[in-house]
Amino acid sequence: GANVTNNSDFTVTPCGQLSGGSSRAFDGELDWDKSLRGNILSSFFYGYICTQILGGWLAGRYGGKHVLGTAMVIAFAMTMVTPIASRTHPYLVIAARVLMGLATGVVFPAMHAVWGKWAPPLERSKLMSFCYSGTIIGNIVALSLSGFLCEIQLDNGWPFIFYVYGAFCFLWLCGWYLTVFDTPASHPRIGQPERTYIQQSIGHHPGLEKVSVPWLTFAKSPAVWAIIVAHTCNNWGNYTLMTSLPTFMKEVLAFDVKQNGLFSALPYLAMYVSTILFGQIADRLRERRVLNTTWTRKLFQSIGGFLPAAFLIATGFVDCETRMIGVAFLTLGVAFTAGVRAGFQINHVDIAPRFAGEIYGITNTLSTIPGMVSPIAVGALTPNGSKEEWQRVLFISGAIYTFGSLFFLVFASGEEQTWDKPDHLHYQDDQELKEKEKKDDLENTTL
Repeated sequence: GANVTNNSDFTVTPCGQLSGGSSRAFDGELDWDKSLRGNILSSFFYGYICTQILGGWLAGRYGGKHVLGTAMVIAFAMTMVTPIASRTHPYLVIAARVLMGLATGVVFPAMHAVWGKWAPPLERSKLMSFCYSGTIIGNIVALSLSGFLCEIQLDNGWPFIFYVYGAFCFLWLCGWYLTVFDTPASHPRIGQPERTYIQQSIGHHPGLEKVSVPWLTFAKSPAVWAIIVAHTCNNWGNYTLMTSLPTFMKEVLAFDVKQNGLFSALPYLAMYVSTILFGQIADRLRERRVLNTTWTRKLFQSIGGFLPAAFLIATGFVDCETRMIGVAFLTLGVAFTAGVRAGFQINHVDIAPRFAGEIYGITNTLSTIPGMVSPIAVGALTPNGSKEEWQRVLFISGAIYTFGSLFFLVFASGEEQTWDKPDHLHYQDDQELKEKEKKDDLENTTL
């Protein structure tokens, strides 16, 4: 499905020979320059940033099941129409991605709201790490399968990427609505012992009563700011790798399309394994009281920040002649980023199980800014795709990873904050009753 043209400027190098020694360049069906591609990649995040706090609030008030399910219906529709939009006008692709971002912006806040009602404290690391490892599986499947779908000799191949993944989304939606419920109390198929264990482990029933959300208290909390900064810095590195890793593999390491897909997927396969492993280790450390929750979160945030920074900086010194070393560095770097799954990512539920959805909405709103800026910054920093240009990208990402982990080390907490506990909450029903009593007293005085 690609047009083949001769490239008189192409020089056969050892790197080129390793990737097949071809002297042909492949131009895709859609003639989009690097600037437009960066804008299209970023457009998703313009929508994504807008619905984070709203998603957390909606999930906290009405439950995460239907909030998340509705979002994924919209994501399914936008995925299926993307090939048509791409062939019509780039602005339609941007519009579809903005709509997809608006919908999926509620996903993680809704999931945190659900976990705040389901995850016993000493099982949070392994349960939530396993749950969120699904995003890694998505990266693995997408990166490894997309190159092969492009080779389909029908309709130029690439639209099947969207049709196949859209079909996966539809099947997932069916499973979601059949098996997921907002609270243990509302689930019809779990036993009473399990229901009692979950509710007693959490200590109270977060979200069952209508409570006033202490937005100003969030803004004053060092524990919340520790998550915000760590989340934002982690997302810079994460989004840079997610959106630009295949380009780096092509421009600096000189892998062809199929090799690119497989080697781009390899770091995420390692990340999946380490995510499950880190979740298990984190809960074991807490169960055996080797570390308390605060230091467990700080330990794994350090693993997920300092080590990836080191490996990204090291990757900046490789080129196509040492590209397998580069693949090894990237694989190790991405694998260690899984530490944050047992670090800041779960920390929302540690400090405020009742308001986990709302807090995740806040932190993910701010941490989405790197997703908007990073693809554009990478495009601006790498106009020629040279090793030296990509060095700057990798060094900047390493520095940002380091700063986020340092900030988390200083200010993070693993303990439930006092403003989340029942004795410090302001119940809306009580406030409404007091307001009604004041109104009645005023009317009686007037009479």
